[in-house]
Amino acid sequence: MFQSRKPLMHLKKSSAFSWILMALCLVILKSCTKDHINVITDNDPISVTNISRLKIENYVNRLFIDLIGREPLKVELGPEVDSLKAKELSREARLELINKLMQDTTFRIGERSYKAAFYLNLYNLAKVRCLEGVSDEEIQREMGLLISDAMRDSMDGKWDRFYSRLNQIRKLQVLLQSQVDLYNQDINYHQVFSYLVDNSIYDVINMNTFNFIRAVYNELLFRLPTDQEYNVAFEVIEKNQPGIIFGNYCSNRTEFIQSMIESPAMFEGMVIWIFQIYLNRFPKERELATILPEYITHRDIREIIRKIAVTDEYASFK
Repeated sequence: MFQSRKPLMHLKKSSAFSWILMALCLVILKSCTKDHINVITDNDPISVTNISRLKIENYVNRLFIDLIGREPLKVELGPEVDSLKAKELSREARLELINKLMQDTTFRIGERSYKAAFYLNLYNLAKVRCLEGVSDEEIQREMGLLISDAMRDSMDGKWDRFYSRLNQIRKLQVLLQSQVDLYNQDINYHQVFSYLVDNSIYDVINMNTFNFIRAVYNELLFRLPTDQEYNVAFEVIEKNQPGIIFGNYCSNRTEFIQSMIESPAMFEGMVIWIFQIYLNRFPKERELATILPEYITHRDIREIIRKIAVTDEYASFK
């Protein structure tokens, strides 16, 4: 009688173990849903109890400097640090501050608003990347010289040179206007670079077609052109000889620039550049594979910056 009960007890234990195993599997599967996967690896937010106030202050300082180009004032730093601590440095709390610096339009003396300062900072970063950080005043000075030269050409009857200078002036005007267009979201950030590499100042920095081609590939795509790419680009730019550039038919320098700016390679270069600026490293393969397709679709550089600035790696909490 006693022996006949052993299989039944064993069956109950096996059944209980199966239910426990099933429950564990469900928990694991639930924790691995897409919403919980970090794009930037090894960056789960950690407990606020392990983070000193000084580290939180450094994080807030870095956000202000990286996003709007200046350190926070004392009246800004204290409340933002207190808010992050009160919310236990949660991802939502970090995003709240990041979005505030990107989007807040409250008037502030000296910079109009956080939003205005954010877009001005993006514009200045782009000028550092391509134009050695030339100021808008220097661009306006260059325009003034071109206007004087154009007037002289018109008086001398040199109409080809006159119209050429007018075109150079127009390109510099478009470059200056791009800051406003970026703020108003009339253009996307990557499009600013089409103006940065197509003007008389960029041509002085990268004189002749050989240097121009190498510069745009290196600065925008983080690589040099292949021999085939260089040869096709040279014929297109120097001789207006039709060719295929990044899958598009091009027959002049303007079309070459547009084809590059709207290519997947350009978007990849933008992701790499943003990682370089904010994390001082290249994106890992997994990060690039996740972020790049999304960026090609939404074309919003703020989304990439948010993904980076919210992490513990960026905040130096790890």
